[in-house]
Amino acid sequence: MVKVRIAKPYRLWIYSVFALIWASGVTFFVLSTWFQIEGDYGVQKHPFEFTALQIHGFAAFIMMVTYGYFLGTHVQAAWKVKPKRTFGVMLMIMPVFLMITAYLLYYIAQDVARQIIAYMHAGVGFFLPFILISHVLRNRKKKKKKKSKSKSKS
Repeated sequence: MVKVRIAKPYRLWIYSVFALIWASGVTFFVLSTWFQIEGDYGVQKHPFEFTALQIHGFAAFIMMVTYGYFLGTHVQAAWKVKPKRTFGVMLMIMPVFLMITAYLLYYIAQDVARQIIAYMHAGVGFFLPFILISHVLRNRKKKKKKKSKSKSKS
C-alpha cells in the first residue's frame, strides 16, 4: 500500500506557510485597494502596504520550495493511488498560475494588463487555501469512514 498521508511536521509547515502567504496577500490587497491615505502631496499608499508585499514575496519564495517538495513526495505518491485527481490537479495548477501571474505582475508595467492580472492573482490566491482545506477535510472524512467500516467488520 502506498502511503499518501503527509507527516504532521510537514503538514504544520505547509499550513503555516499558507497562512502567512494568504494573510500577507489579503492584507496587501485590502490596503492597496481600500486604504489609501491623504498625505502632504495628495493620495498616498498606506504605510504598511509595502511591508505586506515584502512579507508576501518572502513567503512566496518559501512556498515555491515547499511546493516542489510536495510535488516530489505527496503528489507523486497520490497520483499512483488515484484518489481524487481532479482535486489534485486543481491544487497543482493553482500555485503554478499564481507563480506565473506573480512574475507577470513584477515585470509587466502596462496599467490595464497589470490590473487584470492582479485581480486574477488575488482571486485565485484568495480561494486556494479554501480548496486545500476542503481537500484535507474530505480525506479525513473518508479515512474515518474506512476506519469505522474496518472496525465494524472485526
